[in-house]
Amino acid sequence: MNVSILIVTRGMSDGVVSLADRLHTLLVAETPPVTGEVLVIAEDPAVAVVSACELLECGAQLIRIPAKRGLGYNRNRALDAASGDVVIFVDDDCWPANDWLRELLCPFADSGVDGVMGNVRIRPSTYLGDSISALGFPAGGSAGFAVMFPVDEAGFTTHLSTLNCALRDSVFPQVGTFDESMTAGAEDGEFSYRLTAAGLRVRFQPTALVDHEARASLTEFSRWFFRRGRAARQFSLRVPAGGTISRRLASYRTIVWGNRRDAKIFAIVPLLVASVLLQQAGFVWEMVTATDER
Repeated sequence: MNVSILIVTRGMSDGVVSLADRLHTLLVAETPPVTGEVLVIAEDPAVAVVSACELLECGAQLIRIPAKRGLGYNRNRALDAASGDVVIFVDDDCWPANDWLRELLCPFADSGVDGVMGNVRIRPSTYLGDSISALGFPAGGSAGFAVMFPVDEAGFTTHLSTLNCALRDSVFPQVGTFDESMTAGAEDGEFSYRLTAAGLRVRFQPTALVDHEARASLTEFSRWFFRRGRAARQFSLRVPAGGTISRRLASYRTIVWGNRRDAKIFAIVPLLVASVLLQQAGFVWEMVTATDER
């Protein structure tokens, strides 16, 4: 199997370099051997066009791309550069477990599996950080992926998050790449809709773990959920609402009930309400500003 492991980031940092080093180490150490590459796709305001590959000391490759084009654009530039028959996306603020790559690739032994969604483990944080993580984001947060997104009895899901996932490269000629007009996020959710609408199958692999830092400040929380609201508006113009709203409400009930005896409940409930209001504000903002631009 030949794989391309892709890190899409808004800018190079010591953390991104460390992650690239980690991924390259896991790739070359994998047994049986897995061939492939680690690519870092980094926004750079100093470049006007996609740059040529630069080799990093860790063995990963760096490609600089124009800044502020949106995550859909960024992910597609990663796909342009990838040469593997399986592409893997990992967020730049994640840290994979020792057996992460093996566990993520294992389901591809079944030819009926087109994609694999990995799992996220939120690191312990402050009271506020742990309470924010309990709301179920990112990719299920500390609430769990299966609480926030559908997973059937056979372990298949209709949702794929580029925080930690793998896809056969054969899916892209069938469903297309990421929607570059979705600049605020949710480009992976919209891609998931097209993927499952085409009859392709994504397995949820809970043992393919990456660690993720909790969002531990109200400022970060507010910005993130406001942006989620903007992304939700863009998403709503492309994908039928279906059962998305009812499932989200059911997830919130599960979160509140599951934490009813936990001291975090006194933060979870107001944070949950605030997250809904922030998303609504972002939704309206996106709707108004997009109308103004037209």
